[in-house]
Amino acid sequence: MSKTAEADDRGRIVIPHEIREKHGDRYRVIELNDRVELIPLKDDPIEGLRDAVGDAFDDKSIAEIKREARAAAREEAVDDVTEE
Repeated sequence: MSKTAEADDRGRIVIPHEIREKHGDRYRVIELNDRVELIPLKDDPIEGLRDAVGDAFDDKSIAEIKREARAAAREEAVDDVTEE
């Protein structure tokens, strides 16, 4: 589906009803070199994360996911410091 929308004098763009019905009312605005994209946001951000990465986090709690992410970030930061 392709629709055209124009910004009003306050910079607002109305997303057509059919698109909002299908994808919802919340979007992340992504600016790329040659275009701007709207990415629909899920009501449940963890559900959106699971959709994005498939089954990579199956059977893991949010606490486990956070713990692993922090450990990976800590390890990367230490590696960055020790490489200098």
